[in-house]
Amino acid sequence: MSLQSLDHFLVYASDLEVTKQFYVETLGLELGVRPPFGFPGYWLYLEGRAVVHLAGDDGSGNYEKYLEKRNTQTDGGTGALDHIAFRCADFDSFRTKLDGLNISYTHRVVPDFDLQQLFVKDPDGLRIELNFFN
Repeated sequence: MSLQSLDHFLVYASDLEVTKQFYVETLGLELGVRPPFGFPGYWLYLEGRAVVHLAGDDGSGNYEKYLEKRNTQTDGGTGALDHIAFRCADFDSFRTKLDGLNISYTHRVVPDFDLQQLFVKDPDGLRIELNFFN
């Protein structure tokens, strides 16, 4: 048995609607079908696959029960997870979009790799790495 690919990641959102707006409007993911788990959330799709799961806590206890009593307290850090990376296209358009949305970012050029990167943070501080290979 071996790993085949990364399937998705789940982000606990302290403000579910603001976080959904960031991933949809800023990054361009699409809102899609999500099973009725009994706690609020969204599944966000990229090329037909749900790659980002967002979850919020409505106080019902269902979130903690489903995810085995996960601590949902946010302190501005991302725990052991430092960042999530996406491969992207059209660097100039994406940077123009971020500028238009007044989203701050860090721009890096990776030496010897023909790679430009933009780093943004989601509403809860999770760093998103956007990779643009030339």
